[in-house]
Amino acid sequence: MYQLIKPLLFSLDAEVAHDLTLNILSKIQSFIKRSSVNDKPELGCEIAGINFPNRIGLAAGMDKACLAPLAWQGLGFGFIEIGTVTNIAQTGNNKPRLFRIKEKNSLLNCLGFNNPGAAQLAEKLKILKENDKFRIPIGINIGKSRIVDARNSEEVIKDYLSALELLENYADYITINVSSPNTPGLREWESPKQLKTLLEPIVKKTTKPVFLKISPDMEEENLYQVLEISENLKIKGLIATNTTIERRNTPLWANSQMGGISGELLKARSLHLTKLIGKNKSKNLALISVGGISSLEDVKIRLDFGADLIQIYTALVYEGPFLISEINDKLSDEIKIVKSGL
Repeated sequence: MYQLIKPLLFSLDAEVAHDLTLNILSKIQSFIKRSSVNDKPELGCEIAGINFPNRIGLAAGMDKACLAPLAWQGLGFGFIEIGTVTNIAQTGNNKPRLFRIKEKNSLLNCLGFNNPGAAQLAEKLKILKENDKFRIPIGINIGKSRIVDARNSEEVIKDYLSALELLENYADYITINVSSPNTPGLREWESPKQLKTLLEPIVKKTTKPVFLKISPDMEEENLYQVLEISENLKIKGLIATNTTIERRNTPLWANSQMGGISGELLKARSLHLTKLIGKNKSKNLALISVGGISSLEDVKIRLDFGADLIQIYTALVYEGPFLISEINDKLSDEIKIVKSGL
């Protein structure tokens, strides 16, 4: 069915199509029951003390304001990550700011953390947590408010902590985002010294598992330092990776367009970092792999390289909303065959 409506969606501006799709899903979400969270117990796992009905989650960015949580659950996701949300509501960068790279099954976005702000999102999540129909884990991805000067350490830390205080009661885990390329100065906080300064008070502040989302453009030397910091501070998970500013193999028009790239063009780099982290992390640090994952084979490769969980976003744009349940169905069948000894 999706392949029939895909040409219509692709005839629209990418952000218009995204917003239209979210709006439709929000209105019909109570009727989407393609998958039950309990119908494949063999896919379940416990990661960072959280029970996941399956390993495939919705990546942050798809549903920043938690408009259609029941839809994602019904479509088969084992968890969802909301955001990125900032302490202060913001409109993001100027439009147009979301572009398809159709020949590469990729997206380029320079959205800039457009979101309703932590207080408004908290009100929505409070209602969601009281809805007994919603039964999958939810992560909340927190970023820096744009008006806060990235060079002012005290204000940056205060900004993250303020958002955390408003949102932590409604999260199964918290993700700290310092790796988006679309907020000026944000990636400076991914440097080991700055990162430790930020994460220490956050870990002390909350009892919820803290995950860290990292950049695919990070130097390997810094990656090993980030791993060490994460282990020492008892960060519970690394999400690898955010979008890339690398422009290799992109069309000419994309070379002059600011923003980060996701999808197929991110795949090789995301896979490389997944492999490095999988080899060097301790068993206490979960690894969540995201970037260019669009098939059962992609999922299996990431798991083989040490990923504990998977996140998907861009593949939904190109493959459609039923991709997740299709992957889970195939994965379930393979597990049952192995267990039966056939």
